[in-house]
Amino acid sequence: MARFDIVIIGGGMVGTLAANLLLKQGFTVALVDQASQQIELSQPPFFDTRVSAISRHSQRLLQQAGVWSFIDHSRLTPYEDMKVWDGLGSGYIEFSCDDLHLDSLGYLVENKVLQQALLKGLEQYRTPAFTGYFSAQVTAVVQENQQVSIKLNSAVELEGNVVIAADGANSFIRHQLNMNTKEWNYDHEAIVATIELDRSHESTAWQSFGAEGILAFLPMPEYDDRHFASIVWSVPPEQASALMALAPEVFCQRLNYAISKQFQVRDLISERQSIPLRQRHATSYVKGNVALVGDAAHTIHPLAGQGANLGFADVGALVAVLTDALQKGVMQAIESKKKPDQDHSSQDEFASDIEKILRRYQRQRMPKNIEMAATMEAFKRLYASQNPLAVMLRNTGMSMVNRQSWLKNTLIKQAIGEA
Repeated sequence: MARFDIVIIGGGMVGTLAANLLLKQGFTVALVDQASQQIELSQPPFFDTRVSAISRHSQRLLQQAGVWSFIDHSRLTPYEDMKVWDGLGSGYIEFSCDDLHLDSLGYLVENKVLQQALLKGLEQYRTPAFTGYFSAQVTAVVQENQQVSIKLNSAVELEGNVVIAADGANSFIRHQLNMNTKEWNYDHEAIVATIELDRSHESTAWQSFGAEGILAFLPMPEYDDRHFASIVWSVPPEQASALMALAPEVFCQRLNYAISKQFQVRDLISERQSIPLRQRHATSYVKGNVALVGDAAHTIHPLAGQGANLGFADVGALVAVLTDALQKGVMQAIESKKKPDQDHSSQDEFASDIEKILRRYQRQRMPKNIEMAATMEAFKRLYASQNPLAVMLRNTGMSMVNRQSWLKNTLIKQAIGEA
């Protein structure tokens, strides 16, 4: 059996960030993922469809991990402003980095570009500090005395003082350990694609709420004097099916209308993808020496672009808790209880002590994640309604917030991690 301080299941952006940060702190780490982790990037102007908005807080975590400099900055787009409006009325809100004396509100980056940088960060580490088990599938999760061992399809068995489940919304680890969730369908699907615009996006994230659904135009790098954006268009399933079936030129015409003709959409650059949306939240992030992070712990509506940022914030909090325990000698004291010559009561005490440490992470992150989930649910319900009274109230509310600089700045600071 191979033993590590930390075993991470899931090698997506959240899992690989966790690995980089923990290795920086001196932990031994195993990272397990089904994918081969051979990243093939499309070449501009054919950008990859899935992108993430990276908050300033997430940027700091990537810098702490030592991987920010590995990101291809030609594929990294800062956004300086956000413009949000109600397509059924006159209400709008504008956010600007100038109001906060910042150079940007955050960055847009293709997921594959960021994943490539995170994997490059791991290349700095060798066995025994780090071992990657890629193209590997978890076949069994065995929990004894509150400790978990992981069996892979290659007959390798892993054990960690802590197991981090970063294996996505349909987490195998969460299911195997019977960690319950509260979840429901949003009755929306998100259509994502890359488009070409007739003019510059002005380093601005544009978002419209209206009869055509919730639509975001997210700025992408300019290339050869051409202008591009990534779209996230959230609509009911039957509307998503109809939009997916449209010819590209007709789809672009619908986009022009949905974005209130702020732009003319010249062309559809990528294939469209439609992603069913589901709200999900684990009732506990911790069981024994296992901790859930990212989508394994929670998923929310993408209308605020906070999915990746919440996962990164989970990782930052968990790594801070574990590092604090290591620096104070707590981890070493706990480890002594795990030695083979110790009796079962000491082994149980080890597991209990690890769980107490992990509970600190849960106490930090669960309230914030629940608050964000509740906010997104409220926004989704409010802006899905075309009831005239609801339209009037939300337009009045948007205009009022836009006039209150202190309130507007408070909201955007929370969103970008500067609060």
